[in-house]
Parts: sequence; structure tokens; C-alpha cells
Amino acid sequence: MELLARLAKLGTDRDTTVGEPSRHQPLTLLWAIARIAAGASRLAPWSVFQPEVGPLLSEYGLPGSKVTPEYPFWHLQGSGLWEVRGLDEDVTSMPPVRILTDTQPKAGLSPEVAGLLREPGTRLEAMLLLRNHYLQDIDLQSLFDRLGMAGYSTADGLTDSSEDERAMRTAPPERAAGATQRRKTTSSRPVRDSAIVSRVKEIYGFRCQVCDTVLQYKRKPYSEAAHIHGLGKPHFGPDELHNLLCLCANHHVLFDGLEIYIDAEGVVRETHDDRPLGPLRRHPDHPIDDKYIDYHRALCMLNR
Repeated sequence: MELLARLAKLGTDRDTTVGEPSRHQPLTLLWAIARIAAGASRLAPWSVFQPEVGPLLSEYGLPGSKVTPEYPFWHLQGSGLWEVRGLDEDVTSMPPVRILTDTQPKAGLSPEVAGLLREPGTRLEAMLLLRNHYLQDIDLQSLFDRLGMAGYSTADGLTDSSEDERAMRTAPPERAAGATQRRKTTSSRPVRDSAIVSRVKEIYGFRCQVCDTVLQYKRKPYSEAAHIHGLGKPHFGPDELHNLLCLCANHHVLFDGLEIYIDAEGVVRETHDDRPLGPLRRHPDHPIDDKYIDYHRALCMLNR
């Protein structure tokens, strides 16, 4: 894909202070991708770009490097992924910061690139490439939280209710006698098809596709249906039989937590050391779409 080829060839000049390739362009592109994932405008004025990208470059750029958000704002145009609008056509070199402040041009991903990155699979591929090529030594989860992309830390993503629950967990602890206090919240969750959930469990006789275990709960067999490509944002996967696995509770947690993945040969492996757990059990009555497995595997590679 041309998009990925261009991302792999960014003009990351060596920082003159530390002598290593600058992270300014990759970090700026992740910021722009986060805007796309959040549904924000692809173009941002300098008055938004500078206060958002500047601290990002300071926090996650190379130690000791100069913080110059004006450089990626202007020079990313050379990548073929980016455009700057609002300056005179005869401006062919990077203008001084005072000009950017006075004229407030806008910059961001081109319409074609923004359109491609609105597709969750393409967006994930782009993020994985940027991480592997330029950002291997940074705290990725911290960066994702900083960019409002916490949903990429799990396979199921975020729902409105999970954000409410996270806010409640960060509230100051209270100690009181009597019944636990209650708090009203409003939330939305994806509507799941109970028929296909029951169907995938029946196909496997409630046996986990990873460990072949059948759990018992209240004297009945128990298993869980796990979505391979998660339904929550920013993944927005489909609720269909081709996107489901029948798992025990333990392996469901590990799968959603990106601790295990399915490799290209159908072997289940631990994410952080690739230790094999065995082949994924598959039934002829249960077609699984490999593109969903590829998406989950890429998500695991992004997080390990």
C-alpha cells in the first residue's frame, strides 16, 4: 500500500543535539491519526497545533532535542501525506513562527490519506508501522493515553460505560459504614446478537478453542463468546459469527487483554515471548474470517 510505503520513508533528519533521527514527524502523524480516530477535522490551525503537538514532542521526543513543532507542521508536506493551507502560494520555504501566529494557517493529513485512515484496519497498520520504524523506545500506552487513544490497549476497545467506570475508579476513595454508595451514569454499549453468541458456543459444545476446557457454572456448561475484532471504539468491528471465538473465561480475558494472539498458521501464542499454547481449535461449521485474526494480531504486536 502506497500509504504505508510513504510512512516508512519519512524525512526524519538526525537531531543535531543528540545525533539520532528526530521523532517529530512520526509523533505528529500519530497525533493526526488520533484526530481521525476521534472524528475531528483533519486540518488544525496553528493555534491548535502548536499547544497540542509542542508538549507531545517535548514529552516523547528524543531526550535533549529541541522542541520545534513548526518543523513537522511545514516539512511533513514532503511526505506526500500532509498539506498546509492558508498561506500565500508564493511561500515556498518554512515561514517564521511569528508568521504562523499572525496568519493562522491550517495543516493536517491530505483528504486521500485521511479517508484511508478512517478505516480501522488501515489505521492500525499505519500505527504499527510508525511504532516499529520510529518509536520503539517510548512508553506506547502512556502515549496512547496522552493522545486519547486508550482503546488500542485492549482488543475490545472502549464503550461509553467503560469510560464512566474508569472515571469512577479515579475518584477519591470514600470510607463509610453501611451499603455501598450508588452513582447514576448514562452509557451506551454495542447491541450484540444473542443468537450468534449461543450458536458459537453450541458448535464447540462450550469447549474453549484454546485449551479445550469446559467450565461448569450452576451445574451447567459455561463458556464465553469473544469478538476477535472488537466492537468498542476505536475498533468498531462487526457482530457476526465469522468474528467470534468460543473461549473459557481465562482465555477470553487474555485474548481481550492482548496477552495471546493467533499467528498466521493458526497457532495460539503468548504475545510477549511468542511461546506457543497450541493450535486454535476450529470447526467446519464455524467459518472465521482471517482479516479479523490479522487485525487482532496487529493490535497485539502494537502493544508488546
